[in-house]
Amino acid sequence: MRKSVWCAAILFGFLCLVSNAVISQDNIQGKWKAKKMDSKVHFRMRIIQKREFGDWQFSRNFQKSDFEGFEWGKMASFRLVREAGTLVFNGELSEESGSGSFIFHPNSEFGGFLEGKGFDDVEEKDMLMLCLNNVTRKYIDDLFTLGYSDISFSNLISFSIHDVTVDFVQELNFLGYDDLAPSKLISFSIHDVTAEYVKELNSLGYKNIDPSSLISFRIHDVEPGFVRGLHELGYADISSSQLISFAIHDVTVDFVKDVQSVGYRDISPSDLISFRIHDVERKFIERMNEKWEKKLTPSKIISLKIHEY
Repeated sequence: MRKSVWCAAILFGFLCLVSNAVISQDNIQGKWKAKKMDSKVHFRMRIIQKREFGDWQFSRNFQKSDFEGFEWGKMASFRLVREAGTLVFNGELSEESGSGSFIFHPNSEFGGFLEGKGFDDVEEKDMLMLCLNNVTRKYIDDLFTLGYSDISFSNLISFSIHDVTVDFVQELNFLGYDDLAPSKLISFSIHDVTAEYVKELNSLGYKNIDPSSLISFRIHDVEPGFVRGLHELGYADISSSQLISFAIHDVTVDFVKDVQSVGYRDISPSDLISFRIHDVERKFIERMNEKWEKKLTPSKIISLKIHEY
């Protein structure tokens, strides 16, 4: 009996040493919370015991099928297995939410692959981001094939975060945007400058627009329907910069129709913008023309508005 107790004590001590050895590898650990979001799982993660990382948090939606062993309403013990490494989760899951702790085990083979591709000094936190965003060997190889063999590691991470997919890059390449800087590709994805959007603009006569203007179009809601409506009102040759100014100053299709309805069908784009800047509306135009008993020029109407007639 005494020998059995002694053996058990030795075994327990050995297991503790093994456990401590695993932890001493300095793997990233943290806390997680999960919430059911329709058919998806919303995850929030926070690193603990890693002072050099600061207050690091991560949030994104996953498919339930992304995990091995994930079941709502059970004690949580599941994994996220990706090429860059494996996240092991423990805790508790109700029918709608859950929480617990996690530990990340990076894949050293994938780290060697990255080093072979020229990505030096990749840290464990970087490997975690690659894992969470499911960056694969094939994805990196495909980017290299498309001409992005000198991409920085930070841009690679940003590509994965902002869904700069291989298909997205290929479609833009086909439209002539085959030498975009990584930062421009990221901006395109963030602002939804898709191949379909570019095709629609092309069909409306706006071809070979520079990347910065395309981003500005999206930021200021220059949509194909808006452009098409202006064309129908006689503004088919308006420049890209004027389109952006129209959108910024709220020169809408309805506003142009209002101005045209009181006899100003050939008014210039710059005058339309000035009308908006100075809050010149249809009723004011009508009132000034009636008062002066003639059709005033746009510049005269603007001057009267400025001087509070």
